[in-house]
Amino acid sequence: MKKALKIILCVIAAVIIAAGCITYAFLPHPLSYDIDSIASVGSDVSILGQNEDSVTIRKNGDEDFKILMFTDMHLDGKNKTSNVTVDHLVKNIQREKPDLVLLGGDNVTSGMNRKRCSQLAQIFENLGVYWGGIIGNHEGDNSFSISREEMVDIFSSYDHCIMRKGVDSADGNCNYSINILNSDGTLKHTFFCLDTFDTLNEEQMKKYGVTGDGSHYDGVHENQIEWYNQKVEQTKNVYGDFKSTVLIHIPIPQYKELAEKGDFLYGVNLEGVCASAFEPGLFDAVKASGTTTSVFCGHDHLNTFGAEYDGILLSYIEPSGYGAYGAKKLGYEEKDWLQGYTKLELKNDGTFEHTQIKNGAAQ
Repeated sequence: MKKALKIILCVIAAVIIAAGCITYAFLPHPLSYDIDSIASVGSDVSILGQNEDSVTIRKNGDEDFKILMFTDMHLDGKNKTSNVTVDHLVKNIQREKPDLVLLGGDNVTSGMNRKRCSQLAQIFENLGVYWGGIIGNHEGDNSFSISREEMVDIFSSYDHCIMRKGVDSADGNCNYSINILNSDGTLKHTFFCLDTFDTLNEEQMKKYGVTGDGSHYDGVHENQIEWYNQKVEQTKNVYGDFKSTVLIHIPIPQYKELAEKGDFLYGVNLEGVCASAFEPGLFDAVKASGTTTSVFCGHDHLNTFGAEYDGILLSYIEPSGYGAYGAKKLGYEEKDWLQGYTKLELKNDGTFEHTQIKNGAAQ
């Protein structure tokens, strides 16, 4: 009798645990950060025009246009460190008072994330700051996650979000340009945002000759590069010669070559570069454009370096999340953690001053 009772109790315990796990998996996991208490920074930036693959903005004045870039926040909602990440995001924005914030992908991750997407957008609404950027390889990769397209739809439905899905002729989401004008209507700088997806499927691996060994990460597709080339020409036709930056999540293979050389302008290389598994041709297009002077990416949480490759700056954005893998989880002392953000201060001629901010200190 005692043996039967033990078996029954074990079965009941197993059922309770299983039910708890299933319930936890299916319940929403919103951020617990006190979003309503966030004080506004405000903005003197105006949206002059927008369509499905382009947004044009202007600041009311000709002082430097300040952009903060954050990446790989990994707001999963299940980890207390999400609140730490959000707190740093909010306080850095309140201190810097940027004109624009760009996110480098892997922003809201894990399952049951619809609410967290709305919460992230609401954070920027409360701050009163315009924001955009791209999504990374971990958006939508969880079985209980909303789709990548839904994320972009949610974000772009908010007044201060300038993120756009892009045209149907280019694969993916977040293929769009951001034109930043001077007060006289001339073009200060353009950002080309491009989706780099997640991992290659079997058909793509066969197409690009990717074997089972090494990286399986996707990258920019041919029709996205075609869109980029067309957009460069269209922008030249309207504004004449201009300077621009490409924003992607997964680094292109040229970053690997830079890591092997190790001759960096700044930053560190603490892990192997997880670049696209194939050569997408983006760098050749960038070089040929005569306009793009820099490429920024995220993805690798332990790499922050930047260096010139054939005259083009290839740089990581300083990683911003405290929940995903990083220097902290590898046992580094807090003074050596890499979390922070990247700051660009655009001049009227399209050039910019670039600063990596780590733990509150410029690098």
